Amino acid sequence: MKIIPGLSSQLMAARIATAQGCNVSLCEFKRFPDGELYTRVAEEIKDEEIVIVQSIRTDSDLICLLQLIDAVEEAYKTKVVIPYLGYARQDKKFEPGEAISIRAIARSICAAGTIDKIYVVNVHNRGVLKYFGIDTTELDASPLIGDYVVKKKIAHPVIIGPDKGARELAKAVATPYGFDYDVLEKRRISSEDVEIKPKGLSVEGRNAVIVDDIISTGGTISEATSMLKAQGANDIYVACIHGVFVQNAITRMLRAGVKDIIATDTVESIYSKVRIAKMVADELKKHG
Repeated sequence: MKIIPGLSSQLMAARIATAQGCNVSLCEFKRFPDGELYTRVAEEIKDEEIVIVQSIRTDSDLICLLQLIDAVEEAYKTKVVIPYLGYARQDKKFEPGEAISIRAIARSICAAGTIDKIYVVNVHNRGVLKYFGIDTTELDASPLIGDYVVKKKIAHPVIIGPDKGARELAKAVATPYGFDYDVLEKRRISSEDVEIKPKGLSVEGRNAVIVDDIISTGGTISEATSMLKAQGANDIYVACIHGVFVQNAITRMLRAGVKDIIATDTVESIYSKVRIAKMVADELKKHG
């Protein structure tokens, strides 16, 4: 097996290769003067089993993935690992004439070459996997967040989803360790006032871990943090699968009172404290 690293997942690919007991292959990437991306796999791949590892955070990341799939056309078997599947939130039409962007992305990936299997990590809406049209598996990194909370020795934590959409994630993080969990619920008090608080638990005097699948601008998390602080929570931590962290997300969350930020390495940053490479390697081994 050869692990092929895309531009956005160099460290991830190397870690998967180490966990898999194989080498990460050398690739060449450069930009032509007009801005076009040049991609080359610099090793023999004929009749090899190939695993391409590439997150899609930008348009350029997608182009790189398409080029890599095309470049390994002589492989015996090709698997694609997409740690962060961008565009997954653009999954429906709200206005006439809008693109279902994730459908277009999935179709372009499948049309780029012969792919035997695709793996994605905690896709925002797993219903979008149907657009790939080939064998696609979602890997769940939420138990690894729970593992990290335990290792960090946060005293008597309560796991909080910032909205009802994060209930299943909060449950998946909390349940294996017997942590309490809840989600924040908005309740209108008057025409001008809205109260946001946990639906069934009190956070007063407790340490809270707010969990979400993707943190982008940090607006929702900052609002949730302020509300939990107002309700008497002690330390507040934030944990996510995909730490996209655009604009001033980090500053916004820290100013709101977040003590620490925890993310996996699907999108690499200084907050990527939870590594998923072993989980991916174990899945690759399981399916041969």
